[in-house]
Amino acid sequence: MSYFTIKKIEKWSKNKETSRLIDALNSEDSEIRKASILSLGSIGDAVALESLQYIIDNDTDEFVKMTAEQAIVNIRKIGIDTRINLEPIQLKLAYNLNIS
Repeated sequence: MSYFTIKKIEKWSKNKETSRLIDALNSEDSEIRKASILSLGSIGDAVALESLQYIIDNDTDEFVKMTAEQAIVNIRKIGIDTRINLEPIQLKLAYNLNIS
């Protein structure tokens, strides 16, 4: 029996256990790899970008590669949205502290 299961992927995704999800990218089962990639894309942790790029460059399953490409887009979008959402708060804080 495989160490990686869909139930474990779901649990790790819910708990945002990025390192375990990255480990699951090494599974021989393409469905496990895809589930892990989808989870990484929804979590949005940039730590996963290098591993996802490796999948794009080296995985033999085209659907896994396409899923990894979309996950990278999602992670970058989450990162951009986070910076955009935080910028007004940071500017206001800097203004209030006279740190312009």
